[in-house]
Amino acid sequence: MKSIKLSAAAAVLSLILFSCGNSDNKKQNGNDINLDAVINSKSNDPNAKGDNKCLLDYQSKYDALLSEEDVLAATGFSKDVMETKYNKVLKNPENHEFVYIFENGRMGKIPGIKSEMAVPDLVAIRSIKPMSLTTFNQSYQAATDEQVQAANDALNDIADGNSGDADADEAMKKAKEQNISKDEIKKTGGALTDVFKEVSKGYRAVEGLGDAACWNIVTNELYVLQNGVKFEIRTDISNDTEKNKSVAVKLAEIVLNKCK
Repeated sequence: MKSIKLSAAAAVLSLILFSCGNSDNKKQNGNDINLDAVINSKSNDPNAKGDNKCLLDYQSKYDALLSEEDVLAATGFSKDVMETKYNKVLKNPENHEFVYIFENGRMGKIPGIKSEMAVPDLVAIRSIKPMSLTTFNQSYQAATDEQVQAANDALNDIADGNSGDADADEAMKKAKEQNISKDEIKKTGGALTDVFKEVSKGYRAVEGLGDAACWNIVTNELYVLQNGVKFEIRTDISNDTEKNKSVAVKLAEIVLNKCK
């Protein structure tokens, strides 16, 4: 439980840093173990993690995991309106991402803004990390009030330098370098964890993909677990979440074919 709290709090802090620095039997979404996933996984151990060495090798080369050709073929977009960005806010490659951005002039809504505006289309591959099936099922489900409070408490510990977690300490160091005060982190982080609670209501199981997979209808993010390693794909290329999901699944299958 402590690691889950710290991970959630560190994710909030990473989002604060990213925003400031660039002005992310079948009970898949519950606490129970997905038995089908255990049967289909190579280890047959719901607590095993880190066995997919192929995926882990891509932590230092996210841009090679999904090629330009893969993304263009899956989206149908033109290279003429494409740019790429490798985000490495923190040193740990588990927090890195490679993003394909397309300026197609799509009109869409941004959370917190009522009117529509031009938004870029994007595809991102990110967050490759060792993870057990048990942790996967615990992580991608609707957050309870107790979990949100625990994440807030952990965030306060990070801001006060009492976390004892290396990634969290590094994130706090980055915050200080960007002149972000700990009071600002606590205030902003508290608001963001409330947002994360609402986002967590959007998790939906995806059958037949990897050992386990989950799509979020709010954030257009696909989470896939294969042989003890998790990766994420974000596809925000349409106002239709089903189209976003379809493209994300296609891209995830490409990744899985490289690292079965």
